[in-house]
Amino acid sequence: MGENEFNFYNTSRYKLSLCLTMSVFFYFFIIYFLPFGVGNYDPNHQYTFGFLLEIFYFFILLILVLFINEWVLRPLFLKKASLKNIIIWSIWTLFLASTVIFVTYNYLGNWHDFKLTSYLEFLVNVSIVLLFPLVGTFFFFRFRVLQRRMEHILTTKEEFVGTKQLIHFKGKGSKDQITLSSSSFLYGKAEDNYVELYYLEQNQLKKFLMRSTLSGLTKSVNHISITRCHRSYIVNLLHVKTIKGGNQEMNLYLDTLDFPVPVSKSFRDSILKNLHSLKNFG
Repeated sequence: MGENEFNFYNTSRYKLSLCLTMSVFFYFFIIYFLPFGVGNYDPNHQYTFGFLLEIFYFFILLILVLFINEWVLRPLFLKKASLKNIIIWSIWTLFLASTVIFVTYNYLGNWHDFKLTSYLEFLVNVSIVLLFPLVGTFFFFRFRVLQRRMEHILTTKEEFVGTKQLIHFKGKGSKDQITLSSSSFLYGKAEDNYVELYYLEQNQLKKFLMRSTLSGLTKSVNHISITRCHRSYIVNLLHVKTIKGGNQEMNLYLDTLDFPVPVSKSFRDSILKNLHSLKNFG
């Protein structure tokens, strides 16, 4: 994976989200679970305003240190957002945050636990807690990048623009046949032993019903733009304008329809391959 795979890592939005997520997560974590002897500040564990305000020091100091870490230190030491560098910087971030929390904890507790053994325990325990928001933020932004990759706005390549090639659809009966231009046919949908063919006629959506199996109809057409995309659908790729989805679920949006045509996982690779042949990916 190239550097562009992690371009989001250096954006202000990512840095801000990371700082806020880690600080807010830790603040509510220690309030709810009262770990590390935090309850010692209030032996009765009553959630008074004073108690919440005192614990708020953790939030303030943590977010300030994380802001400095992301906006001041990181540009100095992390020049390239590679996976290796991201892992190294994440380890450093956990180390720095854990140290700040340890010092804050002892400051509020009159330095009652300022010992090396306690510090090492804090490094492990606090890092485990902060690992959740750190990894969660990273994978959320990473998912958004992968999702946007599958949301292409497509245009038809010049060699296919304006084509008026006729496509003959033939079913099982003598009356089960229709000839449409490749620019007018949109998609077909299987219904029991029939296939519904949808096409444009004078800018109006029309339907033609014929007796046929979807697989047999697709094989008989033998046209690169007319392809199976689902166990219940065939589609004319020339009309596809947008792809949305990912590995598990993908949908095709046609230029004249306001609803998607689904793509099964088993047909995903062949659909993308044919679209690359027919379309310009933006």
